[in-house]
Amino acid sequence: MQLTLELDEETCATLESLAKEEQCSPGSIIARALRRLPRRKPAPPVSPVHGYTIPASPGRPFTMEDVYRIEDDNDMRGMA
Repeated sequence: MQLTLELDEETCATLESLAKEEQCSPGSIIARALRRLPRRKPAPPVSPVHGYTIPASPGRPFTMEDVYRIEDDNDMRGMA
């Protein structure tokens, strides 16, 4: 897989220097560093007092369309 990254000059120089020192590619240095990062666990859903569940959405903003969908899924449209 190929990926293009934009790095500042200092970071790029550090990456190239480390890759040369370890006799490997800059990509393998990046891959190794990413594998060492802790994996994010999905956030648990939040259960409000009203009894229906709103799923956590770490990947995108929660929109009014999401609210309407959840209200419809729980037969609660217009109760607010």
